Amino acid sequence: MSTRHAISGTVGIEWDINPRVSVGSVQGNRGLQDSPVTTRDLYSPIDTPTANESCVCAPSSERVAQELFDRWNAALQTGDAKAVAQLYWEDAILLPTVSNVPRVNHTEIEDYFHHFLESKPYGTIKSRNLKQGCNKLTDAGVYEFKVVKDGKSQVVPARYTFVYEFRNNEWKISHHHSSMMPEK
Repeated sequence: MSTRHAISGTVGIEWDINPRVSVGSVQGNRGLQDSPVTTRDLYSPIDTPTANESCVCAPSSERVAQELFDRWNAALQTGDAKAVAQLYWEDAILLPTVSNVPRVNHTEIEDYFHHFLESKPYGTIKSRNLKQGCNKLTDAGVYEFKVVKDGKSQVVPARYTFVYEFRNNEWKISHHHSSMMPEK
């Protein structure tokens, strides 16, 4: 039978052959007065104690993803770039469809939409894939935009990724990537 005691949260650390590992007092300094090993009560775990807080995850589903997209699309219909930008977190990243410049704050996101909204875009999801996490929802797939360019209506197919995060009791976009389909 081994005399070694498990040290919580330290799998792979060999305390008996590494003199610089912190162990419990049961394992202790083994008579090494000048050892750099520190001691503590072995029966109190080395791991961080359990916090007196909890994390509640907001429900996410395909319905939530559709509602969030519909809210974004409705904001596009207002023609108000500021209203669209408000659907993004202040630290959001937008990798837009018709610009080579990544947008990393509200001012830059609003600027992009100011120009994009001139084409009167209306988006429709064609296919989607969801990845759900605690207070995070990733919606990626294919959408198309009906836009007006040079007075003519046209449909632009594109790929998209929206990453939504639930913070301060609301869902907003933390990352949005959109790019036109490379093949015609």
